[in-house]
Amino acid sequence: MHIVLSFTRPLATMTQCAIPQCTAEGTSQCSRCKSAYYCGADCQKKDWSSHKRQCEYNDATPNTIAPSPYAYIYNIFSGRSTPLSTGGDFFSPTFGYTEANPALVYADLVSAYRILRLGAHANAARVSAELQGMSFEEWMARVARVGLLPEWWNAEVHGTGIETYASKDAWGRIDRAVTVREICESLPGMHKCGMVRLALMVERIINRS
Repeated sequence: MHIVLSFTRPLATMTQCAIPQCTAEGTSQCSRCKSAYYCGADCQKKDWSSHKRQCEYNDATPNTIAPSPYAYIYNIFSGRSTPLSTGGDFFSPTFGYTEANPALVYADLVSAYRILRLGAHANAARVSAELQGMSFEEWMARVARVGLLPEWWNAEVHGTGIETYASKDAWGRIDRAVTVREICESLPGMHKCGMVRLALMVERIINRS
């Protein structure tokens, strides 16, 4: 028997609490921006220092999230369905994205930027030429603005690090022409899952910046 899972329809799964270490369901929204869910007041207080910047940005920006061709998270209590990309933790320490190994983050951010420039994602049809052709500096500014960076990210230290990676690294140099296949093959483990993850990063930039 074959089971087919479609990622173009809302998935009947819970919305997890915004604290990465918490496995409880997020049943309460941030009352200000309505984009973060928590299991209770304790977790919301713990997350405020990291959520504050994103909360202020969401509060000032109309919630005009376009339909996602990728996965959705559906909350059976609130009846709300949101694109997975809006709350995804793309750089979890569980998968090696730690301060001790920032090159992993650099590589993914450069690869996601390349995916945008190549139009190799399901949102490509609704991305303007101006957005698709943005500079890497603008890309990184948008990445920071939408809260994509890990908590340990230091703007001065790691900002310099990724600039060096994107200009001098043999693979990371953004002036190097690469193909979608090369990007896919550069990803560890399950290549197709990695490509979807990069595309979700691009979607978050499109929707939130």
